[in-house]
Amino acid sequence: MPSPSRRTFLHLGVLIGLWALFFWRFAAPNPADRWAFVEGDFTQQFGVFRDLVYRPLAAGQFPLWAGCLLSGYPLHADPQTALFYFPAWITYGVLRLMGWGNYPIEALTAEVLAHYLLASILMYAFLRRELTRPMAALFGAVVFTYGGYLTGFPALQTATLETETWLPLLLLCLRQLAHTRRLKYLALASAVLAVAYFAGHPQTFVFVGMVSVAYLVFQSRQSGIRWGTLSAWAAGFGFLTAGLAAVQLLPSLQFISLSTRAGIPFSAASRGFPFQDIAQFFITGLVSHWQPLYLGILPLALAVWAALRHPRPPARFWTGVAVTGLILSFGTKAVAYDAVFWFVPLFKLFRGQEHFSFVVVFALSVLAAYGADSLLGPLTPAGRRALNVLRNATLLLFAIAVVFLLATLLLQHAGLPSDPSDTLPARAAMWTLFALLGSMALHARLRWPAARHWMGALLLTVAVLDLFAVNRGADVTPPYQPYPYSSALQPVLAEPGFFRVQDDFQLKGHAGCGYGFRQVEGITPYLISTYGRFIEEVAEPVRWKLLGVRFVVTWRQELIAGDGSRPTAEEVAQSPAVPGVPNKAGITKVFRLTAEGDPKRAFVAHDVRVASDAAVFARLSESGFDPFATAYVSAAVAAAPGGPGESVTAQSDAPGHLQLRVHTAAPGLLVISEAYFPGWQARVNGAAASVLRADGALLAVAVGPGESLVALDYRPPVLLLGGAVSITALLVCVALIIWPRFGWGK
Repeated sequence: MPSPSRRTFLHLGVLIGLWALFFWRFAAPNPADRWAFVEGDFTQQFGVFRDLVYRPLAAGQFPLWAGCLLSGYPLHADPQTALFYFPAWITYGVLRLMGWGNYPIEALTAEVLAHYLLASILMYAFLRRELTRPMAALFGAVVFTYGGYLTGFPALQTATLETETWLPLLLLCLRQLAHTRRLKYLALASAVLAVAYFAGHPQTFVFVGMVSVAYLVFQSRQSGIRWGTLSAWAAGFGFLTAGLAAVQLLPSLQFISLSTRAGIPFSAASRGFPFQDIAQFFITGLVSHWQPLYLGILPLALAVWAALRHPRPPARFWTGVAVTGLILSFGTKAVAYDAVFWFVPLFKLFRGQEHFSFVVVFALSVLAAYGADSLLGPLTPAGRRALNVLRNATLLLFAIAVVFLLATLLLQHAGLPSDPSDTLPARAAMWTLFALLGSMALHARLRWPAARHWMGALLLTVAVLDLFAVNRGADVTPPYQPYPYSSALQPVLAEPGFFRVQDDFQLKGHAGCGYGFRQVEGITPYLISTYGRFIEEVAEPVRWKLLGVRFVVTWRQELIAGDGSRPTAEEVAQSPAVPGVPNKAGITKVFRLTAEGDPKRAFVAHDVRVASDAAVFARLSESGFDPFATAYVSAAVAAAPGGPGESVTAQSDAPGHLQLRVHTAAPGLLVISEAYFPGWQARVNGAAASVLRADGALLAVAVGPGESLVALDYRPPVLLLGGAVSITALLVCVALIIWPRFGWGK
């Protein structure tokens, strides 16, 4: 028998080998064999955000503001940017050393693949502490990493995968805290949870936090920790995590509170799995494109066995976690979610409760490892009877699978497709095969007692064959350019000067950032609430003027504005599109607005009026309103009629920094065509000036008569405050780790 250290290295080698086998085609030597993740949020959201962060860093600047989406966006405050996530910074460092000036999508692919390997290793490390037999830990790590959940949409929702990766290490730290009572593990657990927050998916972070707190309570009570001590640990855990994450947490909380996601209606938040989706436990492709609940036939059988027969309290704990997560994943269809929605305020911020499937699958993976642990050891008479029942249940499942397979084949033979993609017969065949292999493995354990010595390899082989056959290549496509050449956009890319583009759902998400122009829209779920109202409620002609829109990329075959007016415009390009709603013609057209000269980066309004937020958007849409003459603010600003020869010239214009030279004959309000958000600072001729919100959504600064040099910089104080808090919390954690009384010493 190999030594423990040698066995550990052997198992790590197995994990690395399986990872390479699962993902090798992403780095295939022959380009014709190579895979890439399908486009969507992976490229248009997370790939774009990585690029928006990396480009300024490569130029020696810190990324705070983005100008290519939503008429200006507080980039640092969106948690999805993962601005402080250290694995992303490792990628940035490698790219910088290689001389890259932009962030290629292949870098994000490599980062995602590395997280799969990391997830398997961390899960193995956690289960080694939980279980008696290392082979069972290896089995559980493989089930978790290559099950239907983690290999499904989390690969495309990068922040989800990267947040979930850290849960096993977090639980390991909390387990050590409960067993050793060393506060260094409290500090380490807080640091790991903060890293999970930095990964950028708040909803998944809440799930990770909930599971970790429940596990801390369970392990502490199992170790005889008093409730008073446990409460102090939990409070310290929360405060240290919040402190470490404050540099991202505080800006994000400010942003979310001022965004359209400050609250979600119950009808939107409460959606979850339909009840029929439990079929995913057994067969894929029947009820959904995704199969997040699928973890293999044999692993599921072992998880059920552990849940029903395992005498140890940890198995009961993880059974409770799995059942709770499954109930909540149904949303309002299961009554429990309604109570959680009202009593846990955080749940009012998130939609899509099917994300609880992560909790379900993680718990079932642990239970499958517990089942394997029991199977690899000696069986008691009661255990043999239970295993016999389990073997018979898998044989029954095999018989059902055979009937289902024959039914799908008969439908196919009759020319009646069994499902839209016509892949159900193949999936039914896989169900049949792996139900048979699972029952054979259990039968071998019953028939030959000595089989337990090689049963671990058999269990692992069956699980790998099952999970790799079902899940490998689920979300892949041949390599592609995220933002390829577009003839329709050539007039846009050739246009000089300042302007923006309005896209009526015809371009790829965040096309402005991908191609290099300023865009009115964006696909991020976080939208500044005042800007969102501005877009929804202000008439298009006024909106186009205030936002400097030069081009409209639209499904409309004639450019008729939402208020029925016909702006002066010329069609400069068109391209075919997939017919559908709203583009029934199947033609995308690009119109260039030609009225009233060039789009204005900024202008001085001399008719400055006071209006509330409730009234301002209706005022902007009134007939005959001139947005360049009149501006609305929430408090009075000195203004007088202007004169001839006034001008506003942009001397420098970069994301988060703008310098304007203004010449005006009378005091007025300088309105900048940029979305307003707290954190902008202004100086007029070197003196600090207040930054105002004009027309409900835009930046503005009061200016006097004569010539003025106006400098605007985005320097959010909340970021500095969060950084100071994070540094303080980090020093506390370091002290807890190295101070002998609490850390590594005796």
